[in-house]
Amino acid sequence: MSVTVRRVAALVGVLVCLGGAAVMSASHRNQLMRQARLAAEADAEKTWQATADALQALVPPMSARAQRVAKLENIASIIRSTTSHSDLQELGSTLKDARSSEAWLNDPLAGTSFTLFLGREPALTETPALVETLKGQLERAELAPSGAFVVEGQQLWLVGVARTEVENLSGQGAFVGVAREVTAADLPPTAAGVALQVVMGDSKNALSAGAKDDVEHLARRRISMKRDESPCCVTRDLVPGVSLAVLKDPKPTLDAAEAEATRAQWPRFGVGGVLSLVIVALALAGGRKPKVEDARDALLRETQQQLRQSQEVLQKLSTGAFATQQAGAVPNVVPLGDPVLDSTQASVSTSRYEVVAPLGEGGMARVAIAVVRGAEGFKRTFVLKRLKPEHVANPELVNQFIDEARLGASLVHSNIVPIFDFGRDADGYYLAQEYILGRDVDTLVQRSMEKRGRPLEAPLVATIGQEALKALSYAHTRTTDDGKAAGLVHRDVSPANLMVSKRGEVKLLDFGIVKSADRVTQTQAGVVKGNLFYMSPEQARALPVDPRSDLFSLGMVLTTAVLGQPLYDGNTMYELMTRAANGPTAADLERVRAGAGPLVGFLLKALAVDPAARFQTATEMANVLAGVMPPAPAMELEELVRFLVGDDLEAERQRFAGAS
Repeated sequence: MSVTVRRVAALVGVLVCLGGAAVMSASHRNQLMRQARLAAEADAEKTWQATADALQALVPPMSARAQRVAKLENIASIIRSTTSHSDLQELGSTLKDARSSEAWLNDPLAGTSFTLFLGREPALTETPALVETLKGQLERAELAPSGAFVVEGQQLWLVGVARTEVENLSGQGAFVGVAREVTAADLPPTAAGVALQVVMGDSKNALSAGAKDDVEHLARRRISMKRDESPCCVTRDLVPGVSLAVLKDPKPTLDAAEAEATRAQWPRFGVGGVLSLVIVALALAGGRKPKVEDARDALLRETQQQLRQSQEVLQKLSTGAFATQQAGAVPNVVPLGDPVLDSTQASVSTSRYEVVAPLGEGGMARVAIAVVRGAEGFKRTFVLKRLKPEHVANPELVNQFIDEARLGASLVHSNIVPIFDFGRDADGYYLAQEYILGRDVDTLVQRSMEKRGRPLEAPLVATIGQEALKALSYAHTRTTDDGKAAGLVHRDVSPANLMVSKRGEVKLLDFGIVKSADRVTQTQAGVVKGNLFYMSPEQARALPVDPRSDLFSLGMVLTTAVLGQPLYDGNTMYELMTRAANGPTAADLERVRAGAGPLVGFLLKALAVDPAARFQTATEMANVLAGVMPPAPAMELEELVRFLVGDDLEAERQRFAGAS
């Protein structure tokens, strides 16, 4: 083969490799974007359904109000003393005066208008335009009080009708109808990026909720829904004549998919580049005359083998073997032993822990869901934490990892996530923790604000606090083998490190930076470790800490749960460090007084800047909390978890069960 032909063939090969990588990257990106669009559409549908359920929940109280009005003695006495509609009409002014009197101010009619029917004909009414609408409800009210949304005069009304228990002097029965106009204040609270509109028929009037820009976007989409295919909005009838439109901004989901597609293209182009280099090397090698024929044959065989391996990798890439985590979803399982993955992942197959799905990584370690298999189909799921390969040669980090495993394994308590195993294999050091199907307190607080528009209730917060204090009391009072106090201080008590299981169990986790007299490694003077939003002032100042520091941090966690957001804020690390070092300000404590309800006094003591003014032990803190607010039954916490994240937990359970 001539030099020119070899060069042309090499160029064609390079173009094919790089072009193939580009085509597969584009295909993968399209697949990710399609999945992201479907996820955004499903999210918008879920938001619509939640909003519709919240609005429909307004109907039963209105029918119940009609029933209470029908039982009012004021109404009954009027009906009993009449014989005809004319009698009732003559009493109209008297009834009007009665409604304005003090005796009627707090009755079930407050905030509503009413209509009184004698038989099936209206006798008295405060809303003439709604008479016929209310009359249409009478047949249903014969059997039981009824309620409904109705549209009248381009306005949305909520009405209820109930039959009275008395008759007039002529033996005629009566019905009472109540009505009030639905306003924007009746719409459920919206999260960021969510807008709502309730539209009555063809009217341009609409009840709206949400940020101004989001509401305007929704209004444009509602008018031109067919010309805009972005998966942000859902519009359907709430009841006949009333449509509900919901916007849920898909940008975060689509942006995450776009970013993932960008990250995923680099391995493909990397493999394409390797193939191109191999082809160029083969062409150059073919241009020289080898001195030994066997050497040429060996090079040719080696190159052909490399090409086959690279083609297999490209094929895996094209079939989605490297699909990675999308926003809010558990990642697909990464094939083990793949030549394009790093050495740690590639050799995990030699470990007895089989990785099911990665969970994430920090500066020191990687965390994944893993399964251990045994005889007769035995298997158990763990959270596998593995020291990063680049840290294996660092004695200080290795000792810290060993400390975490050793201390964690020594803590055996129902409210502490245990460590079951520690070791070293071909991939380096690892530890295995209990896998808890649940969510941390941080997630529960966020979901509560999103789905219910309010933080956690005080009894539930008290339950979380009591269970966490059991764990801290156990850890703080631990002794060493020779009977001396271990001096354990967690130093990172935060909402992210308090897990609530599907069954409502509260677990404290992550003793990675615990202070202990028995540690091999000790924190250097002046070094601050922990979460700045929750650490005690003395910890933020890098001063010596004792168990009272953990009690302050738990107080901050419970304050976050009852207020719905952290007490501190800051735009920079320096601002947060300054706030943590100074402790709660007068304005912070005022927020606690305004929003903590019955837990105010308890939390103010827990958040004292001076450790001597706080609770001195976890047991003391638990006893005071029990006196202030008896904890809610564990069943209520379980029900809250099911309501806030039940669907997510079930999906997670099924994914891991299928993968393992």
